[in-house]
Amino acid sequence: MGILDRGRALLWPDRCILCGQVAAYGECCCPRCRRETPPLEGPLCRSGLLVAAPWPYEGRVPSAVARFKFRGDRKTGRRMARQMALAWREQGGDFGADSITFVPMPPERERQRGYNQARLLAQWAGEELGLPVLELLGREGVLMQHEMAASFRKKGARPVFRLLPGAEQRAAGRRILLVDDIVTTGGTVHACAAQLQRAGAEAVAVLAAAVG
Repeated sequence: MGILDRGRALLWPDRCILCGQVAAYGECCCPRCRRETPPLEGPLCRSGLLVAAPWPYEGRVPSAVARFKFRGDRKTGRRMARQMALAWREQGGDFGADSITFVPMPPERERQRGYNQARLLAQWAGEELGLPVLELLGREGVLMQHEMAASFRKKGARPVFRLLPGAEQRAAGRRILLVDDIVTTGGTVHACAAQLQRAGAEAVAVLAAAVG
């Protein structure tokens, strides 16, 4: 570490993305959070899809995601996207993604919140990975996945996803990385992936901030 970096670390120390405490220079998490919530070491599978993510959805991860998702903490969101990109490089294997898309929100909810957290994560992760972001999917209905009872989700009652006009031309033959903030049962990403495959995508994998 050079003199300027040492000075910066003293004046503006890095903060843990999960708890906000001081972290070692260049580290995203403090030793306690890294110990209590170790990063995922390999990809998982949900609904038949490869899913890469930096963290399991436990410990202090839910509160960190909520700061970005519900309170608009974009600094946290950008740092999460950077860790997502690193996780994809480590866990994505030879998938060979050539583009990114994201899980859409109902238009009414996106207008109320003012942003779609999955869209922002896709944009920032795309910048890190050097991949174009394609807007391919729309969503109907107002209930979000986290607002639906687990038993209701398991019965297959999920929001309706649809292809946007022109999606077939843009998705055909592509290997698409589908971004969401959290993957739990896998129902949402499975429904989105089905639409992308219907549009002619060659393959779909998933990138999230956390996996439950």
